[in-house]
Amino acid sequence: MAGAIAGNLHEGSRSEILADYLFSRWGAVTPVRRQDDYGIDLYCTLTDRVGRREWVEEYFTVQIKSTERPWNFSNLQSVRWLIKYPTPLFLCTVSKKKLRVRIYNVLPRFLVSAFRDHLPESLELTLGKGRKGELVQWENGSRFSLSAPMIEVYIDDMVDDARLQTLRDVFAYWVRIDRENCDRVRQGLPMLRMPASWEVNETPKDKPMAELGRALPMSELLQRGLLRFAEGLQWMGGLQGQRGDLIFALEAALLLDRLQKEHPETFENDPFWRTRVPGQLGQIVLRRLNDASGQGPGGYYYAGLDAVEKMISDHPIVQKYLAGSA
Repeated sequence: MAGAIAGNLHEGSRSEILADYLFSRWGAVTPVRRQDDYGIDLYCTLTDRVGRREWVEEYFTVQIKSTERPWNFSNLQSVRWLIKYPTPLFLCTVSKKKLRVRIYNVLPRFLVSAFRDHLPESLELTLGKGRKGELVQWENGSRFSLSAPMIEVYIDDMVDDARLQTLRDVFAYWVRIDRENCDRVRQGLPMLRMPASWEVNETPKDKPMAELGRALPMSELLQRGLLRFAEGLQWMGGLQGQRGDLIFALEAALLLDRLQKEHPETFENDPFWRTRVPGQLGQIVLRRLNDASGQGPGGYYYAGLDAVEKMISDHPIVQKYLAGSA
């Protein structure tokens, strides 16, 4: 109707303004255009002051709600979107009457991700209250409690620079936890690590860390994890060998060779893995082993490595180890 708007049309916008103000005190904030809202309201950064400038240190995104009702993902595609989201993600609730902002972690998504071959048809994330947060509570396979918020801020806090800095440091801890879990998912590690408990507005750095995950991951995650593991072995083994730690380099080469032999399907389509021990690691280990075995230049490139592998597998202690009961 010309000259009038719906009475509650801008309720969500006003909530976003209050949340925007809080996060903009900790870094740069870019609101999502309303026509492009797919479940995210703010793209944010955390910055550190160096001299007169603030340098970006972390990136994260925020979904804002003006109620304490659960965050619902009503179909399988929405659940997939949540578990594949590649950067730290937080849920923020705003009470305009109380002038209060609460920030919740969404870490249960990483536990759901570990079981991505048995995803629920829908997912409900409920918001906890109180001052103490608890480890992920899986109620029925499709409902998780986010427990207590990590941050609870009132309007008086937002005009107190010292208080905001303290809360910023608390929030930065949680951004790091979320980012590390994002990295693990990309590396094919089906697990979630998070504090076993926490207090609102306090950094849980002295709390024990809990690890939840899947003991028998699906093939896709297993292959991705093996490939990332192999890349780490190849690179770090070469670096340590270059620094003179030849035992480390040898053990890395042995394990890397074993990974390729036992899981050829993981490496067959990657052009880098065309040799058993590629890169600097192979140059350091294989030539030294051949020299030590008397193979000399021009001989079989893996003669020394094969000899060491046979010596280990034939050793009586190894034979007893392999034959023993679990």
